[in-house]
Amino acid sequence: MHVTKRFGHVAASQFPFHYMLSMKSPYSPLAIAFGSSHEHLNAYHRISGRIIYCLLVLHATFYLNFFAQQGILQARLTQPVPFLGALSITLLTLLAFTSLASIRRWSYRVFFVFHLTITVSIMPILFFHAPPLRFYSMEALALFVVDIFLRKLDTVVAASKITSVEHTKLVQLSSPIPASKMGRFNIAPGQHVYLSIPPESVQSKIPLLSIHQLLFNPFTVADVSPRRILLVLRTLNGPTTTTLKRLTKLPASDVGINIEGPYGAARRFPNFAAEFDRILLVAGGVGATFILPIYHRVTSGMGSEGFNASRVELIWAMRSISEASWVANTEYSKVIDRDDRVKIYVTGVESRSSEAPRLVAGRDDGSVELEDLLRTEHPGKVTGGYTRPNLRTVVDNTFRHGLEERVAVLVCGPAEMARELREHVGRWVTQGRNVWWHDESFGW
Repeated sequence: MHVTKRFGHVAASQFPFHYMLSMKSPYSPLAIAFGSSHEHLNAYHRISGRIIYCLLVLHATFYLNFFAQQGILQARLTQPVPFLGALSITLLTLLAFTSLASIRRWSYRVFFVFHLTITVSIMPILFFHAPPLRFYSMEALALFVVDIFLRKLDTVVAASKITSVEHTKLVQLSSPIPASKMGRFNIAPGQHVYLSIPPESVQSKIPLLSIHQLLFNPFTVADVSPRRILLVLRTLNGPTTTTLKRLTKLPASDVGINIEGPYGAARRFPNFAAEFDRILLVAGGVGATFILPIYHRVTSGMGSEGFNASRVELIWAMRSISEASWVANTEYSKVIDRDDRVKIYVTGVESRSSEAPRLVAGRDDGSVELEDLLRTEHPGKVTGGYTRPNLRTVVDNTFRHGLEERVAVLVCGPAEMARELREHVGRWVTQGRNVWWHDESFGW
């Protein structure tokens, strides 16, 4: 029984540290102490959660085994303390299940709502479950409240212009940012913000206010101008992107949107032009909102660093060329039009030798697919071709120049693309190559 109790005590004693690892605020004690980002600490938060859960499972299993052997299982579970313990392990099991990668991919909304709800409710339950846990549960809950408070202080309501990107499922938001915060956005490319829709901006007869108040979606800052930031996001089936898509059809020009941040590991990226001999950047679809700003910053500073321009390459794969149209009003437009270091691949149409545009199948109005029209009028834009990029060839061409070269590889796109790229880069790592790798999967 002593060992059984200690499993629970040791697990509970880790809750304050576990909650501290999850703090998103830049004023997190661990982020300040280690000079790290929330995204980096979050990996250790997941490891800590698995350890705590395993200890609590042992604690519950040993107690239930003892009750069963004594023939008092049913009677004990009707008493307050054992009942609260059983309720706690049930909730934590539900939290662990909804935190699985497969569940997050299926519905990030389900993961987030369960995670937030159980995180808040489990501490009061543990407080009344056993007196030795009360100090730890109060400390953990206090850290959670402080983090929420600090994040609220860092949130602004921006009167944003929300527009659809024609012929795509993309929506772009142009949001004004107070001058006092613009320095944080300019300090590094590739950062992200947390976006939420305040109740007064939903403008719907459907009672979805509560779900919007619980959702904080991360989106990469695609472009930073002197007074505004640009967000480009793909509309899926979630309540946030669905509502944003609907707001693009309203007559109102500006919509209040909560903008929190910026955040991101990009603030602690190395000086690529100074520290690496070759740089490979790979983007998939809207993942270019992360890759393009980094490419622009790297290539803009290459002259002062004495970096050979031919040693950096950008691969951008998209479903249709129209997905690149949001770039037209940004400083990256020259990257698309003139830079031969940028290879654009369009995967939504098959590669064809004929130059004649193809009519849309199933349509009788004589219209032409946008991809085909752009291919005919602007053939130089799709520099990579109408096919998926051969990532193995791209990686091999990057690494075969010299064994002594230090290489940086950054990717932001679908999980399949990142896994394939990592596999091909891994072959060179096993041969002793010096590689700096970053997968911005959270921002996708």
